[in-house]
Amino acid sequence: MASIVIAAGADGASVPGTGMNSPDMGKTEKSQAVVTDAEQDALTDEEIAGLKLMREEEKLARDVYMVLYDKWNLPIFKNIANSEQTHTDAVKTLLDVYGIEDPVSIDEPGVFANQELQTLYDDLVNQGSASLLEALIVGATVEDLDIFDLNELIAQTENQDILLVYNNLVKGSRNHMRSFVEQIENNGGTYTAQYIEQSELDEILGSSHESGPILDENSNIIPGVSSELRGPQGQRGMLQPGSYQVSGGKGIMIQQQANNRMMIQTDGISVDCPLCPEMTQERVQNGTRFYAKLSNGRNAEIKIMPDTASQTALQRLKLRNCTDNCSIELKEANIGNQVRAVYEVQAQRNSKVFGIFNARMQVQAQVDAETGEVIQVNKPWWAFLAVEPDE
Repeated sequence: MASIVIAAGADGASVPGTGMNSPDMGKTEKSQAVVTDAEQDALTDEEIAGLKLMREEEKLARDVYMVLYDKWNLPIFKNIANSEQTHTDAVKTLLDVYGIEDPVSIDEPGVFANQELQTLYDDLVNQGSASLLEALIVGATVEDLDIFDLNELIAQTENQDILLVYNNLVKGSRNHMRSFVEQIENNGGTYTAQYIEQSELDEILGSSHESGPILDENSNIIPGVSSELRGPQGQRGMLQPGSYQVSGGKGIMIQQQANNRMMIQTDGISVDCPLCPEMTQERVQNGTRFYAKLSNGRNAEIKIMPDTASQTALQRLKLRNCTDNCSIELKEANIGNQVRAVYEVQAQRNSKVFGIFNARMQVQAQVDAETGEVIQVNKPWWAFLAVEPDE
């Protein structure tokens, strides 16, 4: 498999060579309008080529994962594809800030200006279509190559804007690598490093999931974007896609989806958010508060973040991760005679009926978004006959 790196040409300019791409970042439609007026340092040809390459590499990762999700219907591909969308958007923000031409002139899935990436995309989709295990190995391979190339690009620049974005990207790739390798092993396979050193891969797999985005001195995830995007303190406004900081320094990303739906991402957790189009946000001294307007007219403050809610729900459902046939939504629910904002986790889990017969059961848990209380757990009627080991 070919890979993409950036190498210096004989004239000192950067040229494509052979090499390839939690917290997650994003860009709103308004970001370019709020770029600070400070003069930007000129970029080298090498830095410009690197940004263009990473814009398409992150898109490649997204496109490959969406094809594999359509083929195998495994949620890990969709969840990580959504993260890759925020990654390619983050690089696009830097291209806009520095006035660099975007190589993704038309964002058509599976189409790339860089012909080496085009060939690589075709090869990866081909390989991943052979079997589910091969698809998961493709996922690990993409992240392996991402980490390799990002390490190379980080070593080639001292620009703080670029370093901030690249360090967030490589952090996300390490988290994605952990997730893919876990799934590979769950499916009876193994993964050996192809681009980074095996010792680096072992170090990644032997360390914990990395939480929270890397922020600049102004608590922004994306450099050059004014914090005024969040609005003045004490004033509420409609929730907009973009990056926010909440109390405790945690960073979250609100991303626009199709059909006027939005997604919340934090600490590697992606949550579909039917409530978001009707939500408001308010800047306070230590971050941002979010409020969901419910059908009864009440504004419910979303005090519990997705990573905390999902961890609580998964513990009650005796699941370690929300991966296989698992989804999380922030939605409105009628509980008794009350309307609440809840995180709803739905998943399938293994069980043994009478302790003998293997079975898959659909389970659901709801966590109150204001209090963090588990308010409802649903299982099939025959669950009392089944043994549910932790998995």
